[in-house]
Amino acid sequence: MRLHLLIIVGLLGMTFDVSSQTLFNGKSKKFKYEEIQFEDLIKRYFEKESTTFSSLEGIYSVSCVITKRSRNFLTGSEVERVVERKDNYGRIAIIKDRPSSSRDYIEVSLSYREADKYPVMGEFNVLSEGRGLIYNHFEPNGTSMSFAMKSESDLVEGEYSFMDGRKTITYKISYLRIYPKSSTISVRSQ
Repeated sequence: MRLHLLIIVGLLGMTFDVSSQTLFNGKSKKFKYEEIQFEDLIKRYFEKESTTFSSLEGIYSVSCVITKRSRNFLTGSEVERVVERKDNYGRIAIIKDRPSSSRDYIEVSLSYREADKYPVMGEFNVLSEGRGLIYNHFEPNGTSMSFAMKSESDLVEGEYSFMDGRKTITYKISYLRIYPKSSTISVRSQ
């Protein structure tokens, strides 16, 4: 009986010795797992044949043009100038939201400044019979802008305008689908 007890104590001591060496020396076998980025995960989602997804869902490149329109004080002619132009400044994914949600689709940023965070930057609601979209874009300070949008094949475009004194400021936003292309979408549902 004592012999069994001594063997068990000896085995426990060796186990503790090995685990303490691993803990204190930092020498252990580390397994390297395959890693994928969130964009690759979204691509896998769209590649599933059994999944039905809408023609709006996909990964998009975002471009924006901000213009300012006003009347010249002396001549009275209307002057429009481009205040800012950003081409392909961001990547987003448009994904159908849960069936119980009040919105049809969500926009998730793939190019956010923190690698492990994927914030919802906006929401889409389809107008009756799929003839257009209402897009609510959320700003970090809590404000939002509503865009009237139209979707054609791999391009979704919209505008938001407001008056600032006597000037009209217009945001024109364009989403170009980069994955999957409309030619690869076999199942469409709205």
